Amino acid sequence: MWPLTKDFPKTLLPIRGKPAIDHILDRLQETDVNAIIVYTNLKFKPHFEAWLKNKLLSLIEIVAESSRRDEEKLGAVGALAQLAPKLKPDDYLIIAGDNIFTAGIRGIIDFYKEKKAPVVAVIKARSTEEVLRGSSVLLEKDMRIARFKEKPMKVETMLIGACIYILPYRALLRTSEYLQQGGDRDEPGNFMEWLCERETVYGYMLPGRLWDIGTIEGYEELKREFQTANHRKRKLF
Repeated sequence: MWPLTKDFPKTLLPIRGKPAIDHILDRLQETDVNAIIVYTNLKFKPHFEAWLKNKLLSLIEIVAESSRRDEEKLGAVGALAQLAPKLKPDDYLIIAGDNIFTAGIRGIIDFYKEKKAPVVAVIKARSTEEVLRGSSVLLEKDMRIARFKEKPMKVETMLIGACIYILPYRALLRTSEYLQQGGDRDEPGNFMEWLCERETVYGYMLPGRLWDIGTIEGYEELKREFQTANHRKRKLF
């Protein structure tokens, strides 16, 4: 995402007139979550603190790891492993800040309550290239994940895992076990692949659209999509 994110977090980049994170927050406010943790680093912590001043929500907490430079960052899984022991035992919804989606998430929460096991949001890829860049997911009839493969070498299914997980506390704590075994610190999909090989994990088909703003191309595509959607709405009225 450089140079856009050289001195600015991509989660706060504007989309349809408001920071990207606000679109995620809109979905969270439709649920009964009782606390929201925004995890960042020391470099970008002031940006998020400034963003939070404009919110009237007391349930949001900004937590920062000790890094200021890219080479010092813990990575997404490393950050979860560091944070997990400090959290209260509970169920945790984990959403990557660069995932923007149109569907509500009450459905995946209800599904998790029914299964009482780790759940991954699953979407249908729009191209084989999207599968190869993402996390390939093969589902059983009961929605158990039969195989989860991060950055697969070939396309076996058009279903991919989004970085929207619900994990019981015990599964969240396994991030440390995964890292101790030499797991990649940065890609959450690698941790989920590891977890699927060791316990039952379910997939939930997330309706609507999902965009990844992890690249400049993805960010520009998302802005075009939202502009088109706004234009269509105006034409209706």
